[in-house]
Amino acid sequence: MKFFNTIALIGLAILGSNAMRNIPSKDLIKEIKIGWNLGNSLDAHCLEDLDYSKDQLASETCWANPKSTPELFNKLNELGFNIFRIPTTWTGHFGEGPEYKISEVWMKRVHEVVDNALKTGSYAILNIHHENWNYAFAENLEKAKPILEAIWKQIATEFAGYDEHLIFEGLNEPRKVGDPNEWNGGDAEGWNFVNTMNELFIKTVRATGGNNALRHLMIETYAGSVNDGAITEFKFPSGDDKIIATVHSYSPYNFALNTGEGAETTFTSTSEVDWAMNQIRKNLVSKNIPVIIGEFGAMNRENESERAKWAEYYVKSATAMGVPCILWDNGYFQGDGELFGIIDRSTLKVAYPELLNGLMKGLGNTNNAVAVEPSPAPVEEPVQEPAQEPSPAPVEEPAQEPVPVVEPSTSEDYYSCGKDDWVCKSKMSDKCYGEASKCYSSSVNYDECNAIISKCAKIWSN
Repeated sequence: MKFFNTIALIGLAILGSNAMRNIPSKDLIKEIKIGWNLGNSLDAHCLEDLDYSKDQLASETCWANPKSTPELFNKLNELGFNIFRIPTTWTGHFGEGPEYKISEVWMKRVHEVVDNALKTGSYAILNIHHENWNYAFAENLEKAKPILEAIWKQIATEFAGYDEHLIFEGLNEPRKVGDPNEWNGGDAEGWNFVNTMNELFIKTVRATGGNNALRHLMIETYAGSVNDGAITEFKFPSGDDKIIATVHSYSPYNFALNTGEGAETTFTSTSEVDWAMNQIRKNLVSKNIPVIIGEFGAMNRENESERAKWAEYYVKSATAMGVPCILWDNGYFQGDGELFGIIDRSTLKVAYPELLNGLMKGLGNTNNAVAVEPSPAPVEEPVQEPAQEPSPAPVEEPAQEPVPVVEPSTSEDYYSCGKDDWVCKSKMSDKCYGEASKCYSSSVNYDECNAIISKCAKIWSN
């Protein structure tokens, strides 16, 4: 009987598996348009307020977001999103070592949400998020390694039959929490911790075999940062063509993320976005490393038109380098915290259609523009509004090498539109960024390509 059951299980596993395309990550990301984060949902945690032993599922809604539904992912896919990042906190949902056994109830719910995302035909990214055991200190490394190994072995085994549409991300913004170097690019201690854990993550998933031998895996810089140190000391493995680098960039910081003194409501300068993109290009893209910006966004300050302009510029800049972006949405619309909601998860109404259209225009996609009036934001304030881990601007903006002023090769006059002729400016912007994209794909002179990007940005201000 034992022999029969083993054979039966093997048969079921084969039937339940999907064929895995053996393609490198640099080709896979070409199929990705733009993404959306299911923020403050499966990654929510209320360790001090909930009794996890009584209800493993209560944490999903303890930060005031409703349970996600298949309809939510269907709606977002209809709007143009084709990759969904599913931040997931496992702390509180696994037992003591050495097994660190994940709750079957929690794993089942995570599995359900992943399936809901994938059933739209989109890609999905599953990670570990907001953990309290993986702070990047040297004294913590040997304690954290067996936990990471045990958790990822279980996750990888659970989803072993899934094809390339499911991507695993090893860590989220790994850093020295509470340390002066937490957000400024890190130090040797933090860099070594993150590089070591990234290596262990890859080794652990690959060892589970099956489709996981070809699974596309995302590894993050220290704190997800593009700052010098975090990105320059990042170790990207060789010999495995199914690894993707990922960073987070909420740029410009004062416009996108800052909730205190110095916060800005208008998108007046592209320099900080340009600097972040140049860091990604110089340190990753130019080295033929596949990249996904795993989180980006600009919080609501009752400035939707400005955010729409920012969104188009940001996405076009990244797209021109072949880097997909995944929008951060924490589901919050009101209060004094970080307001990154874009869609009401209960009604499925888009709260900021102009912002959404700006994102899609950044892709060159105007076919499914949202024409509806903005829906009222939810009236109930969140029960708890935890601060999303920031990715702040550099303490001092690094000096940039002077970029020669290079005129686009086309004879098109990009500044010929009337001051308020936004339709004309949109067309000129599309043409200009199209030229920049061709430049990045065919030229070795990236300074020339950067100069074209700078020229494109001025279309909207002329």
